[in-house]
Amino acid sequence: MQGERLRSRTLWKDEFSGNLAIFCSDERFAGATIEFLKQYLGMERCDLFVVAGGPAFIAQNEPSLVERLELLIEAHKIKYVALIAHEDCGYYKRCYPDLSQSELKRKQVEDLSSAISLLRQKGILVCSFFALVESDEVVFERLSCCAAEDYQSRGLSSESQK
Repeated sequence: MQGERLRSRTLWKDEFSGNLAIFCSDERFAGATIEFLKQYLGMERCDLFVVAGGPAFIAQNEPSLVERLELLIEAHKIKYVALIAHEDCGYYKRCYPDLSQSELKRKQVEDLSSAISLLRQKGILVCSFFALVESDEVVFERLSCCAAEDYQSRGLSSESQK
């Protein structure tokens, strides 16, 4: 007996974009993050590495996750990575229960900075963002980004950088 078959409207492309987004699995931010990747970063297609704490695992050198990331970078020819952390992250609140909200953000930004350094050592273009809620909207604050010529080489307009 065969189960019900549901067909995607998205056509299959047997190629990799070279783009990767690493962000937290917090469902409150997921939809806005996907929209942000497509609309503002021009990442219509990208690999996703979605895990509690987002890019924290890179800075914290979690072996099994770093190993999977390295495999992904090599196998999918990753050239550009967007790192996204967010406010009110349960992962950080659990790991650092004595830190205030501002201290948690500082720790997240430090971890993003470490992750950027590690990825750039591999020759990868990296941008980082911090997502926060303002008036019931998710806003992405740019923390670091590639040079304008890096955007142009990826086919992004300067408008998508804003």
